Amino acid sequence: MKDDNFTINVQISGFRMPLNIPRKDEELYRKAEKLVVKYIDFFQKQYNQRPTEEILIMVAFQIAVIVSKQEFSEDTVPMADKIQALDDELKALLYKE
Repeated sequence: MKDDNFTINVQISGFRMPLNIPRKDEELYRKAEKLVVKYIDFFQKQYNQRPTEEILIMVAFQIAVIVSKQEFSEDTVPMADKIQALDDELKALLYKE
């Protein structure tokens, strides 16, 4: 079985990080790199007097909020589907006669 990992170089705030990743996940890592760079740029412009460490903490927190929102949204989808199914059943029963 061949090794399907390879090395990519991620550039964030002047730091080059070689990462050994699964080839199938390359797009995910590239998108993550762009997202982090986007938020670093945003917070550096907003808080240009703050040290880099504080900017990175703000970026980490912002991304954690995004992940938390996404997890919450995914948790409520099955419930919303069930509510919709019950609503459809009720409508069918009410308008049956």
